[in-house]
Amino acid sequence: MSKSQKAKDLSLNTLLFTVSSFGTKIISFLLVPLYTYVLSTTDYGNLDLVNTTVQLLLPLMTLNIQDAVLRFCLDKKYNLLEVMHTGLKTAGVASIVLGLALLIVYQIPLFHLNLTYSVYLYLLFITNILNNIFSMYLKAVNRVKLLVVSGIVNTLMTCLLNLLLLLVYKMGVTGYLIANISGTVISLCIMCIGSDILKPFHGNKTAGLFKEMSQYSLPLVANSLAWWLNNASDRYILAFFCGADANGVYSVAYKIPTILSTIQGVFYNAWSISAITEFDEEDKDGFMGNVYMTYSCISILGCSGIMLFNIWITRLLYAKDFFTAWQYVPPLLLGTVFNGIALFEGCIFTAVKKTKEVSSTTILGAVVNTIFNFILIPAIGALGAAIATMIGYFSIWFIRTLQMHKIIKLKADWKSQIFGYALLLGQCIIALNFQQIYWQIPIVILVILSQKNYLSQIWNFVYKKIKRNRTTI
Repeated sequence: MSKSQKAKDLSLNTLLFTVSSFGTKIISFLLVPLYTYVLSTTDYGNLDLVNTTVQLLLPLMTLNIQDAVLRFCLDKKYNLLEVMHTGLKTAGVASIVLGLALLIVYQIPLFHLNLTYSVYLYLLFITNILNNIFSMYLKAVNRVKLLVVSGIVNTLMTCLLNLLLLLVYKMGVTGYLIANISGTVISLCIMCIGSDILKPFHGNKTAGLFKEMSQYSLPLVANSLAWWLNNASDRYILAFFCGADANGVYSVAYKIPTILSTIQGVFYNAWSISAITEFDEEDKDGFMGNVYMTYSCISILGCSGIMLFNIWITRLLYAKDFFTAWQYVPPLLLGTVFNGIALFEGCIFTAVKKTKEVSSTTILGAVVNTIFNFILIPAIGALGAAIATMIGYFSIWFIRTLQMHKIIKLKADWKSQIFGYALLLGQCIIALNFQQIYWQIPIVILVILSQKNYLSQIWNFVYKKIKRNRTTI
């Protein structure tokens, strides 16, 4: 496949995921003021812990089977439906085991499990694992449009139900739970109706295939658990040392870095397919190196711009006691940059099925993050958690970048990239010490100048697309 065709396929998938992700995240983002207005910091902190716990259970109990579904469906020697049904069987067994475990634990007074939260946790687990498996399958069979539609419907229904149940019926936490589960259920129904996901399969090789798929995905369990530690261990440690209300404010602070991770996610979702189908260890045409640097440029510029307007965004979004979350955003934004690029690099490792290397780097970052959490949180509270997260993600990116050189000769401008990161660190320090944005403007200008070559490439690409579309009208 030519370089132009590779770029065209990547661009099309990026466009589709852009429509889905931005539509989804913008509406979700607009719900933040509603949540901070209706829910207390303690309620929000408890809900965040439930969501965080589900993210721990998903890879642990399903062996990260959804990643194997994507990888094996992209391999032409496997039957698509056989791979899909193997993933669904694994999800079914995991759901039964979790249900029985919750029933047992609920009977033990020592744990004081809340019934409402327990039911929500179980339903959230089931809907999330099905959504993950269905999404990976649809990606692999190039049904991206259906995936986009289901994602947008999910967001719209979740938004409408939240407005109805929280504002009209004033159902509080229960309304939040019902709205968020219902949106995903409707999305799952659309994916099933619009595809052959539930088409019967009568093969008899699923046991052998499960062994192959689990051998691929099992190392990724450690990787996912380590990512969970990087993303979530700070929530539990912070709740232990500072209480659920502090965790509630800290959890809200993550919403602003979500803007950047959404931008990264658009590109990552498209890249996760191209990295496998277009892998070239010599990077002869420079396609992979160019994509890598473009992604890095977008991450750096996005981080700098969002950090510049952090205070304004915080005033717009957060109500009451949640405003203090602004001070945790700068280090979380910088951490998001390293997180996104490390994930991007992870696609290159999985393309050559080096999942053990992916896991080892993530585990290292998790260990670093956890150590700094225990050091910094008792000393400076939630800000310590944000700084620990940033350091953990940096560790993953640094080690993974060194290891990546062993499997691909990526044609990338490393000096430009590292200089951009150094500038972001300087901007982060300034943002933490001065609320007035004019202190950051010189750094922002330097950031733009450091990325001008790739920014110019992005602009030329967009301009040509617009010009071409005008010509065809």
